[in-house]
Amino acid sequence: MVSTAHRRILTRICLACPALVLILHLFVAPYRSVDRAAQDWLMTNPAARLSPQHPDLIYLGIDKASTELSALWDEDLAQSPTLRLMKAGFPWNRAVYAAIAERLIAAGAKVVVLDLVFPEARDGDPVFKAALDQHADRIVVGSNFVTRTESISADGGQRQQRPELVLPAASLIPRGAEPDRRVGFVNVVADSDGKVRRIHFRTTQLEFAGIPRVAGSPDEFSVAARALEKAGSSPLIPVSQAPVIPRFAEPFEPRQLYDIFVENVWAAPPYRAGALFRDKIVVVGDSGNAAEDRLQTPYGTSYGPQIHLSAINAALNRDFLRETSVAVDIALIVTAGALAWLIGFAIHRPLIRLVVFVGALGAVYGIFQFVFNSFGYLPPILGPLLALGGSGLTWSVWEQVLDLREKAKLRRTFERYVSRDVVRELLDNPASYLNTLGGMRKNVTVLFSDVRGFTTLTEAAADPHVFVSQLNEYFNAMVRIVFEKKGTLDKFIGDAVMAHWGSIVSGGEQADACNAVATAVQMRKTLAELNPGWKQRGRLELSFGIGVNHGEAIVGNLGCEEKMEVSVIGDAVNLASRLEGVTKSYHLDLCIGESVARLVRDRFILRSLDLIRVKGKTKPVEIFAVLDERLALAEPAWLPLHEEATQLYRRGDFPAAAARWREVLAQTPGDSVSEVFLERCADLAATPPDGEWTGVFEMKTK
Repeated sequence: MVSTAHRRILTRICLACPALVLILHLFVAPYRSVDRAAQDWLMTNPAARLSPQHPDLIYLGIDKASTELSALWDEDLAQSPTLRLMKAGFPWNRAVYAAIAERLIAAGAKVVVLDLVFPEARDGDPVFKAALDQHADRIVVGSNFVTRTESISADGGQRQQRPELVLPAASLIPRGAEPDRRVGFVNVVADSDGKVRRIHFRTTQLEFAGIPRVAGSPDEFSVAARALEKAGSSPLIPVSQAPVIPRFAEPFEPRQLYDIFVENVWAAPPYRAGALFRDKIVVVGDSGNAAEDRLQTPYGTSYGPQIHLSAINAALNRDFLRETSVAVDIALIVTAGALAWLIGFAIHRPLIRLVVFVGALGAVYGIFQFVFNSFGYLPPILGPLLALGGSGLTWSVWEQVLDLREKAKLRRTFERYVSRDVVRELLDNPASYLNTLGGMRKNVTVLFSDVRGFTTLTEAAADPHVFVSQLNEYFNAMVRIVFEKKGTLDKFIGDAVMAHWGSIVSGGEQADACNAVATAVQMRKTLAELNPGWKQRGRLELSFGIGVNHGEAIVGNLGCEEKMEVSVIGDAVNLASRLEGVTKSYHLDLCIGESVARLVRDRFILRSLDLIRVKGKTKPVEIFAVLDERLALAEPAWLPLHEEATQLYRRGDFPAAAARWREVLAQTPGDSVSEVFLERCADLAATPPDGEWTGVFEMKTK
């Protein structure tokens, strides 16, 4: 279940993310640019629907081949006076445009749109004017909105921008009180990022410049609107003076204009003597000459005539796009945040929730794509996706951070009672054998340490609180060493510490054994450092014994359903405990078994002690003392004498063994081991053992 605190934080996240997105959407211009780019992707991706090209539209392009005519033969030029005029140079004599209109209208074209402006008088105007007059109901030519700067003060210091519509020259179309229905403006307005997405079908001079219209100002129509009007499709012209968004069609590919005057081409398919143009709207315009007529759209670079064709095409197909209102935008963003909250609240497993979040993002995008393709709405795709994805991602990241914090807190709490390795196994590998009542056999190294005379110390302690504080200080220091040497703390048994290596994590048997012995050696040194400080503070000095053994043990989660603990059991563990007790007999603080000695001999300086049979066992075991690490201590000169004495003792040559131990005592006065064996040699010499001597010493106590 999601806790109340989690639910509150989730709710805040799912409120904060949509709120931030709303602020960005409503007030931050760079965000709106990114949102517009996202809408462009919605319009242009492979799954986006384009408006089908209407069969009644044809594009004749004025390209380099049409202005140079370098591909034509002389006989082609000889057959056509129009081609000869075109060959004379561009800009063409305006009789060429009259011939274009005549050729197309004679072929049955419904409307001929010349996507060109003719602002000044030129050669051929009378011929062109005659064609414009004769076919006034079937020809459209271009005009152009410009902005002029003019003085508004006598000294010319104050100037202002004034919009103006540049009409065709009076030699072609005389000025009248009302806009001439043969003229349409060719301008398109790009958005702030330089891309053309919207088309004006009608406007006024002032409105086109962003100035409120003056009452009574006549509407100016675009070439697309005029073409629709003359094609008998006036009801399809949008009534709004504001620009509209057409659903773009695939780019109309231009046909070369000069082909219509090459007789053998004109007679052949696809033209078939002009049948191609019958009942068509034919747009004639640049397709490669005028750099200024190349415009950027969401679909890439387009020529001006292609944009006008898309506008006409959208009107004929009734296929315009509608932007959602601000209220709808807000509702969509808030709904996305609510959906994120619902997913986070209902699904608790992080991986499944992540999959659902990703699926929800895909579903939301799919819905937007469907709405765009089927209904022509252009939603604010970025806002809802950010609100949903941002809420989901923030929630997931926050939850991971919270989980890590809680796990770290739980880990720290557990580590006060359980070994770090156990905690790591429990939290990081919950399916491991530690979470079962079973176990497994492993080779482990076990360490037991026990404070000497603990009962007496307890009784002698004047202040129990002070003694407990000292004991905790001792435990902190000893356990820290266990952890530093990669050991697992098993338990505290009163004043005793039990630890093991290789039970949960292992570096190999030799590494585990070396770490265990290194722990014991460091414990010895640390206790020697602690005692002076305790003495200065008036506290008791402590001493301990440590036993270390290696062997096979059963590792598992031991206990009952109410309380369980990770531990190790077996003969190897019991012997480690016995070895800790053995240290008392030799007045030592550290004793290791032969299985450990075999693994650590190369790293530590060992001293042979004895062959013993511990209580409850029949098989003898060889035990050793540990002097120090070889890197920390040079091997003592007396050690070979001790080893020789030990061998003599085990062969039963007690006088010779005693002599060697006396030499050891001479070099290291007070050596407890030598004193123990000297006493034992004297007893054995006085009372020889019954039967064959084996060198095994029988331990009477634990």
